[in-house]
Amino acid sequence: MRVETSENLARGGRIAAVAGLHAAVLYAIATSLGIVRPPEIVAPLQASLIEATQPAHPYKAVPVRPQIVQAQLDVPLPDTPPQVDVPEQTSTPPADSPPTEAISDANLQVTRRVEPGYPPASRRAGEQGTVVLSVLVDAAGHPQQIKVRTSSGHERLDQAAMEAIRRWTFNPAVRGSQKVTAWTSVRVKFELQNAAA
Repeated sequence: MRVETSENLARGGRIAAVAGLHAAVLYAIATSLGIVRPPEIVAPLQASLIEATQPAHPYKAVPVRPQIVQAQLDVPLPDTPPQVDVPEQTSTPPADSPPTEAISDANLQVTRRVEPGYPPASRRAGEQGTVVLSVLVDAAGHPQQIKVRTSSGHERLDQAAMEAIRRWTFNPAVRGSQKVTAWTSVRVKFELQNAAA
């Protein structure tokens, strides 16, 4: 059975070879007579690389730093600090204060004084004026309350005067031989140098 199968395969292979040979001969005759046109052989595509043109001077990013120009402010500075005047006699307390005993013979002298600074923003804005403060000084000589009696007209100047007076120390008022709490007034004048000239 195996012998027959291999003979059949061999016979089939020979027939296929003879048929292919006949087809090739017929095709050759037909093309030579012009009956069949042979296919055109297309040349394979050829790719050619074109180099990108390089600039003569390659561009190089240069970081640019912004130039910062600080404005120069021409603000005249006063030669002297604000003028501070401390009346020697106690003043009457402000109207909205709780009543305290008025001491007419008290001498509230300043034992430690901190000069108020002229606020730079007020200097630049040309603000000036006089502020009168009522100061409640306790028996130890420390300011307990500070109230604006008369404003300079500028809140920054009022605040600068109050901040300085808060750090003052007074010789407290005395009634008989006892130190007592009393009110006094402090006047601070803010004046710019060029305005005074």
